[in-house]
Amino acid sequence: MSELTGRVLRPGDPGWDMARHGFAKWADYANNTPRAVVFCQDAGDVINAVNWARDNHVPVRARSGRHNYEGWSSLIKDGLIIDLGDIDYVKVAADRSTATVGAGIDALEALEALGDVGVTFPIATGKTVGLAGLTLGGGFGVTARKWGLTCDNLVSLDIVTADGVLRTASATENTDLFWACRGGGGGNFGIVTSFTYNVHAVSTVAVFSIDYAWDNFEQVVDRWQQWNETALDDLSAYITLLTTRSITFQGQYTPDDPRQLGQINTLLAPMLDPTLIPTAVNIQMLPLQIANRVVVGVDPMNPQWLVHKHSDDQIFKSSSAFSYNNFPMDVLTLLRTELESVPPLSADPSQPSMIQLLGGGGAVARPATDATAAFHRKNKFVVQYDAYWTAPQDHAKTVGWIEHFRKLLSPHTRGAYVNYVDHYIKDPLIEYYGDNLPRLREIKKKYDPDNFFQYPQSIR
Repeated sequence: MSELTGRVLRPGDPGWDMARHGFAKWADYANNTPRAVVFCQDAGDVINAVNWARDNHVPVRARSGRHNYEGWSSLIKDGLIIDLGDIDYVKVAADRSTATVGAGIDALEALEALGDVGVTFPIATGKTVGLAGLTLGGGFGVTARKWGLTCDNLVSLDIVTADGVLRTASATENTDLFWACRGGGGGNFGIVTSFTYNVHAVSTVAVFSIDYAWDNFEQVVDRWQQWNETALDDLSAYITLLTTRSITFQGQYTPDDPRQLGQINTLLAPMLDPTLIPTAVNIQMLPLQIANRVVVGVDPMNPQWLVHKHSDDQIFKSSSAFSYNNFPMDVLTLLRTELESVPPLSADPSQPSMIQLLGGGGAVARPATDATAAFHRKNKFVVQYDAYWTAPQDHAKTVGWIEHFRKLLSPHTRGAYVNYVDHYIKDPLIEYYGDNLPRLREIKKKYDPDNFFQYPQSIR
């Protein structure tokens, strides 16, 4: 009989409550208490955990960053949470062409380690987002238009499948599994213990942030849509529309030659047009390491000690969709009207509710939709819906508002992004994976015929 190895916590152990909670503070942890949480130290601990759970008929959830938007990676009644958080190393090749990363690392840790040697690849802008979940679901970052999705930079991965075997998946080994793990979502095919990525040498970049007057909402967002269609691949940007009636356009310029940084004002000229009424402009030329910190929103001089993992006080509901066409003016007016119609709250939320439009195109869109499991490549931009509240009595009306918002825009959007899981979405697997779903089901059947790895929206 297999035994659990690694750092194993059970009910009553010191640190138990923190160990079993995830990022989604509002989730029902009280009625979904696991039997144990095992913090694996290496691939051997993951193998032992999978074998122990299978032998004892105990359901499992795999967890790296705890950032599942529905809390599913931490909700498994009388089950086993297999946590990768302690497997957080970064090893960069001597020639700085690749990096092998432990599957428990988060975005800030990865950016810090890579920045120390002047390399990067597309990584999320959320500082505590787990790199494993990000990669397995596709992955966006401020260099995505230049180098593609996070999963497009993946060279190989090591994964423990349902039979307790550690397999390598790459372009030459277990190629079907490699295809599925690039956009097929975390928690479906096994538990990844390490990833190897192509990395890219960078010295200096330009980061920018421009605020606009709310009264010019339609003109600003429409100009951003047009700008994004013709922007250089070296530019990745997104626009944030807050219910506090604030508009911010942000992004990063990552040219091959730092001597090109001087043209940033020219490249941004359409968004700096005085007729758009920009109210604040911040353009900085920064070393990669400092720019990484600015983008993820930590103190550039003291990044690590200001991040308190897994103690986030945000209570939120998120969802997503893809826009394959620019929004016409009447839809932009609808967008504005709904943002102005957020229900009043009885207590201030941790941050304002918002819509973010994340620019697509460039290297993200060049591969075929079936080149990897990541299907929604040809979009103009991703629409991310984020609603926040604090007081329990504000829960229902805030969730109702953001769900109404998503449905209102659904005639103008397609699909949804698997890394922003949403239990309200009808036919979620079709929305996440599109025409790639049948192949994903076949690969699931091959590597996990008994559906050992599952969660409410997993591939079955």
